[in-house]
Order: sequence, then structure tokens, then C-alpha cells
Amino acid sequence: MNIAETIYQHVKAMPMAKAIEILHFVEFLETKQDVVVSNAAENSLLEFINSLPVGKRTDAQINIDFQALRDEWDNV
Repeated sequence: MNIAETIYQHVKAMPMAKAIEILHFVEFLETKQDVVVSNAAENSLLEFINSLPVGKRTDAQINIDFQALRDEWDNV
């Protein structure tokens, strides 16, 4: 049995109101554009996430960075 036949068997056993709801959902899916994420986009995102300094700096380094920002803001 293929997927269409399986869906048909399920819908055939449903009350009419639910079957109509399934039909509306199928029609919605037909109008919805497919979103395909390329491997390049996934790899770029992964590279970006891996480049983030999370867990790579000590508390002292973070405090130094924050202090530099505070000093910069005080000079504005």
C-alpha cells in the first residue's frame, strides 16, 4: 500500500467533518511554498555557531571586555 492509499484508508474511516478538515489541510499544503535549506546554508550556520566565543573565554577575559565597553560608553 502506498502513502496515498494509506491516507485514503484513514480518511475514509473519519467523520465527514474531519475528512473535510483534512482536505483543507491538503489544499493548504499545496499552496504553501517548499522551503529548502541547502547544505551550504547549513554549513555556514554551523561555522558561525562554532565561531562564537561561548565557553572559550575565561571570566577574567569577559570582565575585561565588559570594562572596555563601559569605558567606551563613559567617553561618549
